[in-house]
Amino acid sequence: MNFLDRPTAIKTINQLASEKRPFLLIASFDTQTNIVLPLSEIDPSEIAFDFNGKQNNIEKFTEWVDHKRAEERRSPASKKAFLDESMPVIWQPEPIPFARYQSSFTQLMMALKNREISLANLTFPTLVKCNLTLPEIFQRTQAKYRLWLKGEFCSFSPETFITIKDNVIATYPMKGTINAAIPNALERLMEDPKEIDEHETVAQEAIRDISLVANNARITRFRYIDRISRGDGEILQSSSMIEGDLPKNYRESLGDLFYQLLPAGSITGSPRDKATEILTQIESYSRHFYSGVAAIFDGENLDSTVLIRYLEEQTRQNNNATDDMINNAIDDVADDMADNISDQTVSPLYHYTFKSGGGITAMSNVENEYHELIEKIYLPIS
Repeated sequence: MNFLDRPTAIKTINQLASEKRPFLLIASFDTQTNIVLPLSEIDPSEIAFDFNGKQNNIEKFTEWVDHKRAEERRSPASKKAFLDESMPVIWQPEPIPFARYQSSFTQLMMALKNREISLANLTFPTLVKCNLTLPEIFQRTQAKYRLWLKGEFCSFSPETFITIKDNVIATYPMKGTINAAIPNALERLMEDPKEIDEHETVAQEAIRDISLVANNARITRFRYIDRISRGDGEILQSSSMIEGDLPKNYRESLGDLFYQLLPAGSITGSPRDKATEILTQIESYSRHFYSGVAAIFDGENLDSTVLIRYLEEQTRQNNNATDDMINNAIDDVADDMADNISDQTVSPLYHYTFKSGGGITAMSNVENEYHELIEKIYLPIS
């Protein structure tokens, strides 16, 4: 896969948008690793997407997955096989210990109480074992936005980043989560002072962001609710819609416009730059493509998503000690997993990193935030 640096990605987007050529964009959290490809050039054995029903060649992708499954089954030496659809899905997360989360939470709370920032989205990696390959996860999950990038990740995100239609840009920050099965869940979410404070903060940050690239920034919907399937139930999440008016010739500088809004405020904090700086120090692991963005430009309009609900391959080169620790832990459990799995009943488990988190304010409770991080570790497969 040919990755582009930020300046090259911006230049490529400007050119394709000016020519009204449809393209796919994938940008990492730090915006230094990017893919910009005309839709006509996407290889379905390397990238698959479904954005609100806008898909690449899913038929060819399905053929490729079926071919790989057949190859795996014919290979007696293969220890990993694509899952027989009649077998149950195994999903085994191993969240970080509470003490480790609490340590980072405490550091972040100091910055919040010192008023260096008013909101920050604290995230962590979680080890997950699953008997589905990432292509199979893409096929079987249900989400507003699905994206698979070979050798990297699969995301099944419920969150829209920005849309552009008829020269109106809109962003949809998602903040506020609760398990729908909790009694009076909707009322508890909508009346929780911390959730109100967090959402108001991210909405104001979104207004500032939209004002960077558009005129007449305004909130057009505030704290509306989406019901999102977890596969084993539902969660409620609240979002807002902030709009602005773009000039008629915005496509000529679409790349510059888009990257001014990165990283996304809903997954960083407020103020965005300072929150990002503090989170980089506290989290001490590489988000990579997690909490980056992906976008589809269809020649006229643009739709995009924040890359959350995110599973990452374990073969990627590590960038720091925390990533090394993750892979070392996986190596430690591999032999135990082999002893506990019967080849006659299920396929061997694949090892992934699921990355998740939540917004922290000075009003946050550490136990509640730790629970929210875990609540978001799911596969939306019914």
